[in-house]
This record gives sequence, C-alpha cells and structure tokens, in this order.
Amino acid sequence: MDLIKELDKAGENKDQIIATELLVTAKATVRTYAVALTETASPEVRDVLKRQLRQAIDQHGRIADYMMENDMYYAHDIDKQLKLDKKKVKAAKQLVKKK
Repeated sequence: MDLIKELDKAGENKDQIIATELLVTAKATVRTYAVALTETASPEVRDVLKRQLRQAIDQHGRIADYMMENDMYYAHDIDKQLKLDKKKVKAAKQLVKKK
C-alpha cells in the first residue's frame, strides 16, 4: 500500500488521519519508555530514560491539544468521541469495501 496515495484519497480527513496516527504512536512511545525505565538497573540509563519519557509525554500533550483544538479528538466528551469513532469506523469499512 502506498501511503501517499491513500492519504490523497482521504481528502479533508487527511490531517485527522495523520494526527491520529501520531497520537497513537506517541502513546505507544510513552508506554515503551515507562517499561524500559522500570527494567533498567543503571542510574545513568534511568536518567536518560526519564528525560526521554518526559519529552514523549510533552509530545503526546501537544498532539492531543492540537487534535482537541481542531475537533479531531474529544478527550473530555465521551459522547462526542464515540460519535466521531463510529464515523471513522464507517469510513474505514467503506474503504475496505472499495478494495
């Protein structure tokens, strides 16, 4: 699958698709650093991982804030978020049917 072609087909949802992927990746990065932090015995490595974890948390916050400011993510309104998620699922199903 060619990512650029798929994004071109996404039209107005392109920014939301990219931002959602960034948010999911940021969440995974935070979890990965947190687990690595609990597994290390070296104080020096622990300090590096703490710094990287803080940066990853800050990055996640910036992405989430951007998405909330642009009506792409409703972290504080579960009903709106569920409605948006259902819309995304419906769109994804339609894309799969086209292939």
